[in-house]
Amino acid sequence: MSTVASQYRLEGRAALHIDSATHKTISPLAEPLSVALIGTGNRSKTTYRPLFDYLKPWIRITAVCDPVRESADAFAEDLGVPAFYDLHELIRARPMEAAFVVSPIPSHHSICCTLLAHGVPVNVETSMCNLLLQAQEMVAAARRHKTILRIAENFFRFPFDRMMKVIAADGFIGEVKRLTCWHDHTGFHNNSRWIHFFGAQPLAVQAITHEMPTVGHYQLAHRYHETEKYRAHFYWFPDDALVVDHAGNIKSMLGRYPRPGYTELAGARGAIVQQAAAGWHGQGEVRYCTDAALANGGRHDLSYPIVHVGDGRDWLSSHVDLPDRRIEVVNPYRLGASAYHRRNYYSAAVIGHIVDFAEAVRGIRESEYTDEDALMAMMMEVATRESTLQNGKRLQLPLTGELESEVALRASLREEYGVDPLDIEAMLAISYPRP
Repeated sequence: MSTVASQYRLEGRAALHIDSATHKTISPLAEPLSVALIGTGNRSKTTYRPLFDYLKPWIRITAVCDPVRESADAFAEDLGVPAFYDLHELIRARPMEAAFVVSPIPSHHSICCTLLAHGVPVNVETSMCNLLLQAQEMVAAARRHKTILRIAENFFRFPFDRMMKVIAADGFIGEVKRLTCWHDHTGFHNNSRWIHFFGAQPLAVQAITHEMPTVGHYQLAHRYHETEKYRAHFYWFPDDALVVDHAGNIKSMLGRYPRPGYTELAGARGAIVQQAAAGWHGQGEVRYCTDAALANGGRHDLSYPIVHVGDGRDWLSSHVDLPDRRIEVVNPYRLGASAYHRRNYYSAAVIGHIVDFAEAVRGIRESEYTDEDALMAMMMEVATRESTLQNGKRLQLPLTGELESEVALRASLREEYGVDPLDIEAMLAISYPRP
């Protein structure tokens, strides 16, 4: 018997969507949310644009805004909507109810705070911003103006993360108190994963780093490296739960272990494990110790593979068959077109955060990842930097007072842009050359 069910019309858009996180029916909105797309660079073109037709039951793009006129004009012409080149002009015209901010990270704070101050709900790309102070101001602006801020985080929406949460909740391997992740993706993305998995925010952080020289090598044409930094992060969650998250270079350069690395959830009588497979895909299983195994060495004697099912285009579902039941996560968002990303589940994750945002704005649901969660993910990352500066000292959360790493980063940003990164109007005037 499966724990999750769903029905589809496979020839086109689904007749019925079942949310893989809440198991509740997802229906089209009575009136799709009108949205302005702010930023028409590479991510908007390659990640967002291919999804807009599918997303019509939930959102309509009604304008685009980018200071690079040729980029804005081309995107607007493709969608058949007006182009704006200045945020204030967009706000005065107000052709939208909400906004997607898909611009360079240093611009997020100024753009979001301006939109929120005018009562415009915002879904901003990850990472949230550069500074913890900026993140705190963004959340405060959303509260002050009684509107919604969401951060477009995707990693916890990937198939293995969906599966590891429902398998752990099932109780088959006993209570999970420790999670180890090696060589996947330390930082804001993974921090969001751990907050979502435990359904709680961490209580303390500890971190160390190690840097070593390497032979000079190019990651990309504009990314040249002669050193490699290794980070080890430790997060204490409520009820004595621990996350150990560590990695060096995560692009498998210099023969390092490839992503998604190795993840292990330690349960009382077994484990949930994912290891790297070909093409940055993961291979997972549930390991279980029978009573006989527990009495004879404690090594697991049963393994149950986690199976990910696709149709050559979309990720369809994932499941594990335990002795008396199937645990399954079904993807409710099937694009039904050639995958624009090399991993077939990525479009579902992006669609998921967009639908979540649209339904939150309409008051239909509470988001599974809030701005408070994103703020904590940011604070966790800052806390690892602070702990490293203090020789691995364990720091309690939330952080308070002046933070050494934040002072240094703010000064660096001020030097780079010639203005205080907290000066909203001054930062709005900055043009970012990277597409």
